[in-house]
This record gives sequence, C-alpha cells and structure tokens, in this order.
Amino acid sequence: MLKICLCSDNHGDINSINKILDDNPACDYYFHCGDSLLPPEELEPFISVNGNNDWAFDYPKSRRFELAGHSIYMFHGTGYTFSDKLLIQKAKEEKADIIFYGHSHIFSHKIMNNVHFINPGSTSHNRDLTSPCYARVYLFDDGRVHVERIDL
Repeated sequence: MLKICLCSDNHGDINSINKILDDNPACDYYFHCGDSLLPPEELEPFISVNGNNDWAFDYPKSRRFELAGHSIYMFHGTGYTFSDKLLIQKAKEEKADIIFYGHSHIFSHKIMNNVHFINPGSTSHNRDLTSPCYARVYLFDDGRVHVERIDL
C-alpha cells in the first residue's frame, strides 16, 4: 500500500503545509496541485504543479506518475473544474485512471468512467464554506483506491 498526502491552494500559507507534514511524517509521497505561492525549497518534500497564481515560480503545468499499477495525472485544473465532461476528456487524453487537481477550493472525490477524480480542496479556504482541508490517498496492491478528507 502507498500513502499519499495531497493538497492544493494554500496561497502562501506555510503553516498549513507544515501542519500537514507534522501530522503525516510517514507518507510515501507528498503532492501539491498548485497555487502554493511558495518557492520549491519552501514546499519540499511536496512535488507540485503550477497553479494559475504561481506565475513567479517554475513549476511544470502537469505531472504524470505510475504508482501501484495506476496512471496518475496531476494538474491544477484551471478551466476544467466546472465541467465533469472536460475532466473525463482530460483523463482519456492522458490515459489516466486517477486525476489529481485543485483550483476550485472544494474537496471532491468522484469516480466517473472508472477514473478517480480527486480534488483535495484548499488548505487556506474552501469556497463551499467547509473547513480548509487536504486529502490522504491510499493505493492498495489489489488496485483499490481509498480517499480520506482531512480537515485542518
């Protein structure tokens, strides 16, 4: 089993990043879906993509991972978060069975067309007025995917 900490949209709040790290010292991977507004050295050990507000930093627009038999595509989600149809199309284009994305500031885990679409919400403020949060994603050896919302 692999354990992944997944967060997004902290918008410069280093305290939320430090709390996630303090509360999760044994994750196998730490992924950030963009809009950190932090330089890479302050975000370590998180592997990040560029968000629509990360213009001052040189993060890639997207990343691909092959983990525990899954093809994972991670991007910020700008222009895609308002449409399930566009997210499904992106998964097909990228040949991914898991999509990590942010941007909307709303936690979501949907399974559509056998693809897991996971948005960890925002560690600074969620637009649906719920608590700031992030996700723990578990990838099991038998192919199962389990997602937990963790409120900050």
